[in-house]
Amino acid sequence: MKQEALLLVTALTISSVLACGAPRKPPAAAGNEDLPAHAVMVSYGLWSCERGYLLRNRLCVPEKEAANESRFEVFGGPPPVIDEEAPPSREERLSAMPGFAWDESDFPPRPIVEYPFSLDPANLSTVIGQPTSYVVPDGQTLYEAARHLGLGINQVALAFPDLDLLKPPVKPPANELDFPTWWVLPESDHQGLVINIPEMRIYYFVSPGAVVTYPVGLGRLDWRTPIERFKVIDKSVDPPWIIPASIQAEHVRERGDARTMIPGGDPDNPLGHYRLRLDLPLYGIHGTNIPWGIGMQVTHGCVRLYPEDIERLFEMVPRGTTGEFVYQPVKFGARGGEIYVEVLPDVYRTGFNYVAEAMRLLAAKGWSKAVDWDRLNSALEEQRATPTRISNGSSPLGPSHWRPIEARGAAPPAIPPS
Repeated sequence: MKQEALLLVTALTISSVLACGAPRKPPAAAGNEDLPAHAVMVSYGLWSCERGYLLRNRLCVPEKEAANESRFEVFGGPPPVIDEEAPPSREERLSAMPGFAWDESDFPPRPIVEYPFSLDPANLSTVIGQPTSYVVPDGQTLYEAARHLGLGINQVALAFPDLDLLKPPVKPPANELDFPTWWVLPESDHQGLVINIPEMRIYYFVSPGAVVTYPVGLGRLDWRTPIERFKVIDKSVDPPWIIPASIQAEHVRERGDARTMIPGGDPDNPLGHYRLRLDLPLYGIHGTNIPWGIGMQVTHGCVRLYPEDIERLFEMVPRGTTGEFVYQPVKFGARGGEIYVEVLPDVYRTGFNYVAEAMRLLAAKGWSKAVDWDRLNSALEEQRATPTRISNGSSPLGPSHWRPIEARGAAPPAIPPS
């Protein structure tokens, strides 16, 4: 299997008004005693500098001292253990936080796109969107491209493993790329909100045959977003952040910040301008004050969206909407009589068995004899986070090759009569 792209990010906390974190925090990773002064762990084996400090030569120096420098450092964890019998893997990707500031006026709200889908076995279509050919403007990076196209940086990093996320692409034609703006729908009851954790993407099923989707940022490895069902119980504009005691203690310990509340609309408020409060204590869906972190695991468990996306979602989703968090690193779908797979990293390192789950899903759908297993194995190994066609061409999809998979805790999706 390939090594996952590691995105080194600042240890900013994102949570809902009542907290965005698990009731119990797992033990911190070992090795903290080896960190330089003013450094904080942001994930296992990854660290960054606390607020007011920047990385310089593996040290955290005051921002004023580094104010005249335009560069940034890139660091990761210790070298991985090498399995000499494993197949060759892609080069490990390490990245620091962007060394630039975004002008929010450059990212106006995008039009709402309702993607059609169909569960009719005679016209099964559960792959939505299309790849987008996009010329990255001169001087911009893949971070800006991701945001303009409604992608998280995770999907872009996996789609273009050989490109530097923070360096503007070279001149034409190499700066014109086909971005993966298409997705396989996750297994669900196709109602309300569905957040697929490994994908870091939210789906809102606005009607029986239409869905809206946005990238999200989710919980860190040590503050995992839960796998649960939920209901939206409240909506608020410019919510204040009442910092829970567990996160207060972390703030005091890591950067000496003893604040217990951050007012709504404050630039330091991680909730952004819009929040959907859930009936799950400690969790919510909201905006962000660090939009470049979408597609990263940097929250205390909550779901955050680009400011322009939460504005749209906030308008669409009524109180009482139901939803669920799912964990699906492998998704199968169909469109135009072809079978597709989308494979994602096991972001929470659960030991997910990709081959066993792929075989289970294909058998449940009745597709085991209709796929090219060499293509499937390549997709499982590469984990490119984009739909890949795996049909073997031996037989067209139709009612005899498809049956729905029962959603967890829900009835199977209704199949219109043919």
